[in-house]
Amino acid sequence: MFNLALSNLTHRKIRTGMSVLAVAIAIALLLVLVGLSNGTLNEVSRRMESVEAEIVVRDRHFDIGSLSGGKLWEKEIPSLREIRMDSRPAVRKVIPVFIGRMKLAGLSQNVFGINPEDFPYFAGTRKILSGQLFADFDSPLQALNLDDKPFSSDDDTKSSEKNIHHSLPLVIDRRLSQASVLKVGDTAFYGGSPAHIVGIVETGVAGRVFAPINRLRGANGIAKRTAHMFFIKADPALQTDQLRHLCDKIEKSTRNSRSATLVANYGQVLADNFRNLTIFVSLVSVIALIICFLFILVTMYTMVLERGREIAILQSLGAGRSVILRQTLMEAALICSIGTVLGIALTFGARWLIETVQPLMTIEIRIHWLLLAILIGLGGGCLSALYPGYLALCHDPVETLSFE
Repeated sequence: MFNLALSNLTHRKIRTGMSVLAVAIAIALLLVLVGLSNGTLNEVSRRMESVEAEIVVRDRHFDIGSLSGGKLWEKEIPSLREIRMDSRPAVRKVIPVFIGRMKLAGLSQNVFGINPEDFPYFAGTRKILSGQLFADFDSPLQALNLDDKPFSSDDDTKSSEKNIHHSLPLVIDRRLSQASVLKVGDTAFYGGSPAHIVGIVETGVAGRVFAPINRLRGANGIAKRTAHMFFIKADPALQTDQLRHLCDKIEKSTRNSRSATLVANYGQVLADNFRNLTIFVSLVSVIALIICFLFILVTMYTMVLERGREIAILQSLGAGRSVILRQTLMEAALICSIGTVLGIALTFGARWLIETVQPLMTIEIRIHWLLLAILIGLGGGCLSALYPGYLALCHDPVETLSFE
């Protein structure tokens, strides 16, 4: 039975090859799109969850993806530190973060503006591999007025020192350094303004790019102490349920104008924020699979019509209806099996190519996704062959052979 199915498929090599390729492309598209979207979000959430803090506070209307919406003010920090639980202070430290954007390694990168003394909360056990941490001004207004200060230079050395002094200092992680081929002392651009690399930190920190918060505000033309996020270091004695209760108290203290979330749940925040992207990826994958299985249906339908005489001979030799149906399904299963294996191979090839061209992109390929792809490939192919199989059962061997 297997040899007969294989012979039927190899009889039309180009058509069979096209069917196999259709299955392979659909499976690879499904795995790559799902792996890319989930891999990117999971990689970002893992880095954010590495911050040594328990709660992240945002304006309720602030959008993480576009960095648009309401901002926070540093003058809110004292009121947050006054929150108490069980008659003792619940907040040990409030870490403001101002977020900017710049293009490095061909992609838009979030720049985390922080106070230099807060850097250990983001780095944790990770060390600065080369260079050093930046310094900052006392206020964003001082940074904003930096370019207006007179500076006299009599030689190129002083002019160079002025450019470095006026440019935005950055600390980047090693992965971004390798992808952008930037090292300590190199110059990049934040918008139209120069920025220079002063340090490279180990991979895994929350932001791939860090800058001094006041200088970053000044580079964005902001003279006030605003922020996009507050990371809150809570009392170490608080348990998870108490931390959730602290989130509620923070929101109530701000009259629900702020949103407080556990850092451990940041991945869910990202998933909710990019839900439309996930839906889009799912729709594209489903459409690709439907087209693929329609292609298989047409292929099997054509093969059944072409082999009317052979099917009639099998029936006249005593082959039952189950044998004919099993023969059709086996041919579809062979096409889908080979196509699925090829699709998985294409997936790993595509991951290597994408991560080579864009080293900052992360494509996750998980075992349960591979098993799901195999199930979809084989199950969908067999379902697509049911109608052609039904047509094969409807052949009248006497009528077919008389016509031949």
